[in-house]
Amino acid sequence: MKKKLDISELFNKMGQNRNTIFLIMCLMVHVAYFSVFLIMGAIPLSVVNAVSSVFYILFLFFSKDREKSEKATVSAYFEIIAFSTVCELFTRNTFGFIYFVIGMVPVIFYLSPSYGSKRFIFQIIGVISALMIHHTQILIPDSFFQKLYKDLLPYSNAFNFVNLVITLFTILYTAFFYTLELETIKKELDYSSTHDPLTGLYNRRFLYDTIIKENEAQISIILLDIDNFKKINDRFGHDKGDEVLIQLSSCIKEEVSKDGFYPVRWGGEEFILYYRELDIESVYELAKHLCKLIPERVVLPDNNSVTVTVGLAAGKQSDFDSIVKKADEKLYYGKNNGKNQVVI
Repeated sequence: MKKKLDISELFNKMGQNRNTIFLIMCLMVHVAYFSVFLIMGAIPLSVVNAVSSVFYILFLFFSKDREKSEKATVSAYFEIIAFSTVCELFTRNTFGFIYFVIGMVPVIFYLSPSYGSKRFIFQIIGVISALMIHHTQILIPDSFFQKLYKDLLPYSNAFNFVNLVITLFTILYTAFFYTLELETIKKELDYSSTHDPLTGLYNRRFLYDTIIKENEAQISIILLDIDNFKKINDRFGHDKGDEVLIQLSSCIKEEVSKDGFYPVRWGGEEFILYYRELDIESVYELAKHLCKLIPERVVLPDNNSVTVTVGLAAGKQSDFDSIVKKADEKLYYGKNNGKNQVVI
């Protein structure tokens, strides 16, 4: 389980740094091609890759944050178009450098989200560039780097294959992290739709959409309300009020959790602690424990403790609204008769 979590964290980290990783990948390709062409004696192509390598070193140097790494990636996109055009001129459109441009057309859309609709313009430029590169062969004179072309021609199929693999790998790389990002966003949306953003407890929607489907289940609920919460906000500010809610929620999750238990922020300073198939006597003991514990755990800046008033009720799941109403009546009875108590 820990290993799976570590891998997930690694992928998330890589996704957050996808632009920097992409730039490093491009730099590695140019350094490799610089070495290969230098060994083969193809000096013009070696020089082109050396210049491109310098560009990518600069891109990486200035990619200090997400925004700058996106700018560097867009710059790299146009560098790839220029690089591919020059290389295809030298090799008379037979070495497959055009694949880099074709592959970058979908990739740039994912790697530059902050550019919004401008990404469509980048893609159009890429498409037009690919079409122009494809037709450069008929414009190249036979005398243009004729010796270089003839020397490299026997290796054209190999270079075509390698460039195609590099392009496909780049597309798969971005597709993988795009899918991972979508799954992360979906999980976040699912979580936010069922949880209170401040306390991390379930929200009312979750209770109605998920739990109450088991109509025949026997349930008990604790309806809990913070005493004098408005005065806490008025005196110490809403930030302190939020801190009280968070501390109380933490106390609830840690101290009264049971099988079939769902803690819910019902609204404002009200909470419902929902127990399925747990008798009211046991729930009463949990409520008393919580009522005693909260003043010890949640203390205000003036050293006064936060207290809560609790109403309990039980019944069939199908009568959920009636059960909540009964608990609410007991809660308000407790509020009107001294607060800081459990009413059953």
